[in-house]
Amino acid sequence: MFHSVEAIVLHLIPHKEHNAIVKLFTNESGLVSCWINSLHSKSSGIRSAGLQPLTIVNAIVDQREIKQLSTLKEMQISFYPAKISTDIEKSAVAIFISELLSHCIKQTETDKTLYYFIRESIVLLNDTNEKCTNFHIVFMLNLLNHLGLLPKNSFSAETPYLNLEEGTYQEKKPMYTSFLHPAESECLGKLSVLLISSFAVSEIPTGLRKNILHGLLKYFEIHAGIKPLKSHLVLEEVF
Repeated sequence: MFHSVEAIVLHLIPHKEHNAIVKLFTNESGLVSCWINSLHSKSSGIRSAGLQPLTIVNAIVDQREIKQLSTLKEMQISFYPAKISTDIEKSAVAIFISELLSHCIKQTETDKTLYYFIRESIVLLNDTNEKCTNFHIVFMLNLLNHLGLLPKNSFSAETPYLNLEEGTYQEKKPMYTSFLHPAESECLGKLSVLLISSFAVSEIPTGLRKNILHGLLKYFEIHAGIKPLKSHLVLEEVF
C-alpha cells in the first residue's frame, strides 16, 4: 500500500553500490525504515543529496505487512537546511541532533507533537542568526519532555543535586551513582523550562556547559536506553 507522508531524514545507510536504507521519522507513521533501489542511477527519482540528515521531505512509501522494510518510491524535498550545511557550528549541532534522534526514536506509532517539535527545531536552527552554543542542550531537554523523561521533581536550594540514575533532584550528594553538582543542577533546572525558541537567552560558561552535556548524555543512556554517542566530541571541539 502506498502512503504519502512528510518525513524528517534521520540516517542514510548505503548498501552495496547503488542501494541504501534510510531511516525516516514521519508525521503519520512514526519511525519508518525504507529500502531505496538504485539510489545513484540516472533513472532514479531519488538523490542522496536530498537524504542528508534533518532534511524534511515529502515521500511516497510502499508499506506492506509482509515486508520487513518499506520501500521509498518517490521523494521531493520540502525543506532543505542549506544554512546548516554551510555553518560549522550549526553543522556540528545538526550532526549531534541527528545521531541523538536516530538512537532515541523507536516508536512506529504516530506522534505528531514530537514530529512538529523536531521540525520546528530544524527550521529554527537553519534560520537563526543567534549563536547556537546552547541549542543542543535546550533541544535535549525539550526532547526529554516530549518523551516524558524529565526529572520527577525540580531543582531547589533544598534539593541541589540531580541524581542521574534516579532522575530526581535530592538533598545530599549521591554516594554511588552519577550526579550533577549544584551549579550544574541549577543551570539545568533553569534551562529545562525553556522552549526551543528561547535557546539563546542564557549564556553558559564552557566548562559548565560541557559538564551538563556529559550529564545529559548519561541521563539519556539510563532513561532512554540509548548507546553512548560519538558526535558530542565534535561539539566540544567547536564550542
